[in-house]
Amino acid sequence: MVNLQTKFNDFHQAIKIDFDDNAPLREKRKLIVDDLRGGLNKLFLNQGYRPPTFEHFNQGSYDLATGVEPIIGDDYDIDVGIIFNFSKDDYRPVKVKEWVYYALRTGTRTVEIKRPCVRVQYHQNGAKWFHVDLAIYSRDKDYLGNEINHIAKGFISSSEDKKFWELSEPFKLKELLKSKITDNLDREQFRRIIRYLKRWKDYNFFSTGAERPTGIALTACCYNFFTPQKDYIYNTSTYTYSPQYNDMQALYNVVNGIISMFSWNNTITVNLPVKPYNNLFAKMSNNQMGSMKTKLITLRDTLLSASNEYYLSNACTKLQKVFGTDFPTS
Repeated sequence: MVNLQTKFNDFHQAIKIDFDDNAPLREKRKLIVDDLRGGLNKLFLNQGYRPPTFEHFNQGSYDLATGVEPIIGDDYDIDVGIIFNFSKDDYRPVKVKEWVYYALRTGTRTVEIKRPCVRVQYHQNGAKWFHVDLAIYSRDKDYLGNEINHIAKGFISSSEDKKFWELSEPFKLKELLKSKITDNLDREQFRRIIRYLKRWKDYNFFSTGAERPTGIALTACCYNFFTPQKDYIYNTSTYTYSPQYNDMQALYNVVNGIISMFSWNNTITVNLPVKPYNNLFAKMSNNQMGSMKTKLITLRDTLLSASNEYYLSNACTKLQKVFGTDFPTS
């Protein structure tokens, strides 16, 4: 059987993107935040009111260091949290989203209020280039003086019962991951597995609609099922065994774990491990969940088949069918 770890390492290098290493994305985030602050100042001062203040932070894959390069037809996705320095009881959630919408609606970019965020979309040469999703939070204190946050949910056209502040823990997921996977190198393998799954998702599903599982859903699945996997390789010069990470086995275990979560009627429920503990597959129809299970089974069987190959080129060719051409050949 072939050892594919080097090829998985090369694959990871080809698909990964880190916010800290990407100056253009950092500059675009700074531009959006600066424009938001300036736009709010203008919007409120023109009406004779003091503008609200806020703080911002990275969210999603850039916060967790699990970002992947978009494939052709997709665009860069930057998630930014905006925490306003007021209580959820001070303003209606969609009204706050409207402030952000009007503050940023300048130039050639398009701004859209979505249910969980405000999206700012940029285009280049007529095609989507990147978008920034701004999640809007309020800031309160509990009876012990600890900060609690609520995220603004709802569209302008939503009924009033669909417009609400939802309790959220935007910083806790990263803390949970660190506490569960304490070793830095093990955590790096965890991030690689998430990136492999995200690229599989991008390559095997349409980019729009609920058919494609979200990145946070796959991250939660990895949180539930990942365990570090290593092989011990004998070194003939030192007569010792040294550990080598086995991403193939770690990925196989996670995929097999996800498949085991499907019920008899091919539905799946995986909850966010922090508040509001929502089901991350709730937007998928039963047919879409069944289709995802079929594709997961194909991924699992391909991983097993590739691991049993005697020729590296054959194994890589099989893996390209589920990951795309960024997976290297021999």
